[in-house]
Amino acid sequence: MIDYILLNQDKIFAITTLVLFSLLTRMSVGIHQQNWIKTFSGTMTLFLLPIITFAITSVIAGNIALSLGMIGALSIVRFRNPVRSSFELVIFFLMISLGICAAADIRWLVILGLASNILIVAAFFVNLIMNQFFNKKLFAMSFSEGNSSNVLEIISKNQRDELFNSSILVSFNKSDGEYIYRLSSSSSEALKRVSNEYQDNAEIISIKYSAG
Repeated sequence: MIDYILLNQDKIFAITTLVLFSLLTRMSVGIHQQNWIKTFSGTMTLFLLPIITFAITSVIAGNIALSLGMIGALSIVRFRNPVRSSFELVIFFLMISLGICAAADIRWLVILGLASNILIVAAFFVNLIMNQFFNKKLFAMSFSEGNSSNVLEIISKNQRDELFNSSILVSFNKSDGEYIYRLSSSSSEALKRVSNEYQDNAEIISIKYSAG
């Protein structure tokens, strides 16, 4: 057993590095409030995908017959669940690439893993700084990308300019004399404060709040 471990130190190191980068990627993507990566399926996919890719790449390396056989075997595999965003697809492709890099050259594994996570974390801080000092967001809020979005819907008898001009307004609709405002924010407290401002307003028809 000890001899086997000593003979395969490079593979053990590669797998350990892949696990660490999977954990780092989960944390760096998670700070952007991408909820899909925090689920059991998202987390386990993130950890298992690069290790499986590393094992497959190591097995078929330099063996044409195995390569062709593996291509045929993998051709029947399909991801049936819909991908909610292009970013989710890129993250999965990143994990596959990390597995390939681990089998080809461990240095490229470290370079790709660090560069990708640094870029993801840097985007979070740039967005935070722009929002804090310039009152502008680097990214727009989207309901289809797995973000943690809390939604507040306010229906009013009259037009509310303060709501229409709000920075967290995502949609507005006027129907049958009713003005419908939908506000979205990752901060539930911000929406609750807005809700409290209109609780006792006679011109407000209804207020609906849903947590993301």
